[in-house]
Amino acid sequence: MRNPPGFEPLRISIRSAFFLPSLVVMFLLIATLACALPGSSPDEEPINIETAVASTLTAIALSETDDPSLASATPELGTESPDIDVTPTVEVPPTPTFTPPPSGLSYECDGTYQRTQFIDQGEDGRILIVENWEDGLWVEVWRHEEPDPMISQIDAEAGPTLFGECQYLVALPIRFSGSGANLALSFYRWNDITMEEVYFHEGVHGDWSKLGVSITFLESLYLYNEANCCPCNRQYLEHSWDGEQFTQTGSLVEPTYEGEAPEYCQP
Repeated sequence: MRNPPGFEPLRISIRSAFFLPSLVVMFLLIATLACALPGSSPDEEPINIETAVASTLTAIALSETDDPSLASATPELGTESPDIDVTPTVEVPPTPTFTPPPSGLSYECDGTYQRTQFIDQGEDGRILIVENWEDGLWVEVWRHEEPDPMISQIDAEAGPTLFGECQYLVALPIRFSGSGANLALSFYRWNDITMEEVYFHEGVHGDWSKLGVSITFLESLYLYNEANCCPCNRQYLEHSWDGEQFTQTGSLVEPTYEGEAPEYCQP
């Protein structure tokens, strides 16, 4: 069937078809606003214009959406998404604990351990031994014993002595028999392999003491060719340890007599 001349058919696109409901809603919105204007019935409760506009705009948006299910996916205002901790958890292995060996000391505070063994064999003399802790065992690295215990003997004071906060030197005092009662005093330091001598002094009628990092050696001083039994003076020599070596830090000479010096103590 043909259209009469001059007749133009109405062409409505798909998009316009979706837009028509929007126009209808807009007209309804205008009518609603008109009713809310002043002059309406006083018995009616006022309409919240902002709420009406928001509801109308939401309806328009839904009418133009191809997939109505998207509306339900819209997050509500004021809601916050939960925080998700995505930081990976790193497990740190426990630090192995080290138990120092029994009766061991770190002579140089370097993580290695040593110990000193003092063995008294009676008439056969005394032995001083230093051992190093290696692979779970004590290994002998140094020893000292006098060849003839009837002539010389290691004093019982021998052994490790603390110098400073964390350093041990091994004292080796050797006493000689006879009227002189000579004392030979040595100190040894651990050098990662064995014991190394860092101090030596020998004197007649010798004695020694330690205070802090200093040692004092007391000995008889013979200036006038006096007899061995009767020295006229005694000498004090002080040496101090600086972590690497001993240096002399003091000396003092005192007479053994009181008052006027006897003839054998005079030049």
